[in-house]
Amino acid sequence: MRQLFFFLLALVAAAAILTFVLPVSQKVKKSITISAPAKDIYDNLSKLENFNRVSIWSQADSSIVNTMKGTDGTVGASVSWKGSPEISGEGSIEITELIPDHTVSHKIQFSKPKKGKASSTFSVIGQDKKSTTVTWYFELHTPRPWNIFNLFYSLDKQMGEDFEKGLAALKLYMEAMNRPVP
Repeated sequence: MRQLFFFLLALVAAAAILTFVLPVSQKVKKSITISAPAKDIYDNLSKLENFNRVSIWSQADSSIVNTMKGTDGTVGASVSWKGSPEISGEGSIEITELIPDHTVSHKIQFSKPKKGKASSTFSVIGQDKKSTTVTWYFELHTPRPWNIFNLFYSLDKQMGEDFEKGLAALKLYMEAMNRPVP
């Protein structure tokens, strides 16, 4: 019985130490090159109404309802969403930073089925007048003591493909919009 007690005590101590050593967030970073001018891509990404073009979760949930607050395309504008708990849940996304023709940053709050916070940044870098690299950087905050689960769950492995699909959808849309009319 005593050995079991010391084993459990050591297990609890190890878990407590790990929560202070492990990072308190997980990150995903995906990039794609799009045959479209950086300004056009930035103008599209800076509007929350267009976010559903890159959000694979919104595209998969036909029950989603969005509610806009503020002036879209400006810092402070936000959209609250409510959809299927299994696909998109509930939450809000707010524009926190706009650097013209370069960066669009968001603060994301998840309220259902699980509460959480995340940040999302699109970096738009023109390679030339017709080609642009878009990088989608997403960081999910996992506060202590829940950060211990980062040992068993990789956001990049579990959801990285969703971010790639979102960027592919953006590429398809932007290249169709910038295709010359014969």
